[in-house]
Amino acid sequence: MPLPKPDVSQAKIEVLSLPKMNLGEGPHWNDQTQCLLYVDIYGPSVFIYNPKTDTNTEYNIRSELERLGAKGNRVSVGAVVPICDEPDKLLLATGNHIATLDLKTGGVAFVSEFEDGKAETRFNDGKCDPHGRFWAGTMSIEVYPDVHDKEAGNLYCINSGFAKPQLEVDKIAISNGLAWSRDQRLMYFVDSTPGSVDVFDYNVQSGCISNRQTAVPWDPEKLGSPDGMTIDSLGRLWIASYGGSAVHCCDPTSQDKSPVVSIHLPEVDCITSCCFGGEKLDELYVTSASKDDPLRNAGRLFRITNLDATGNLGVAYSP
Repeated sequence: MPLPKPDVSQAKIEVLSLPKMNLGEGPHWNDQTQCLLYVDIYGPSVFIYNPKTDTNTEYNIRSELERLGAKGNRVSVGAVVPICDEPDKLLLATGNHIATLDLKTGGVAFVSEFEDGKAETRFNDGKCDPHGRFWAGTMSIEVYPDVHDKEAGNLYCINSGFAKPQLEVDKIAISNGLAWSRDQRLMYFVDSTPGSVDVFDYNVQSGCISNRQTAVPWDPEKLGSPDGMTIDSLGRLWIASYGGSAVHCCDPTSQDKSPVVSIHLPEVDCITSCCFGGEKLDELYVTSASKDDPLRNAGRLFRITNLDATGNLGVAYSP
């Protein structure tokens, strides 16, 4: 049976008065602090936004990454998540390393290195699964005008204790959005350049994935490229559309699986990702990019309320 269609007729879109981002990504609602984490990939910066106080703390990590030897487009950060029982540290996917950020000192430490021999790749999106494993994927580094090696990227899983990363999916163009079903049996995954939104069978105990299939047929010509995504409490996918000015809500259980609702954001083209946040997890935070977009609100952080939808708690990494 199809999932109910959310009533978004009263949806309210806010453009938050925060600095513009070049390539905003990776929003994660930290339920413990009631703050939003997100990144500007090529800042490279990590942000902590507190909506109660309307304050935004920036950690620019360029000098730290360069100190550790990162060069060129690998001076970047693609994803951020909290670390269980370590409130003063965050886990990052940077360049070709998994790293930690010390919130007291601003210091960065590398914990795992990836793809050292593949100079054309960098980490993009990442997220923790229901068990606390960190999944993060790579993509080919952008070459003007954004031509990518369509098989250079990989998707990795990092188990607890910063264990040796496991290669889970290869020959990816742009590894992007991740989401897990509430029953912990499915994992959804976006590869942006071919415009694929796929689903795997997922074993929460082992972390193994299998049986890759199309979850949502996606037409990039009509919708733009699928980018980051989140899943709501009913199992509907909310998918950011890069070049499509929108977040599309899709029901992967329906027969045609096409978007059931689309939220078009004002004066912005490149929408990069989204996540639910707020005390009731009923606010959708949306990141965007300005690097390919001259419109007024490009690179802004948005908040959408009155969506008739709630999200799920974000998961921290279990060290």
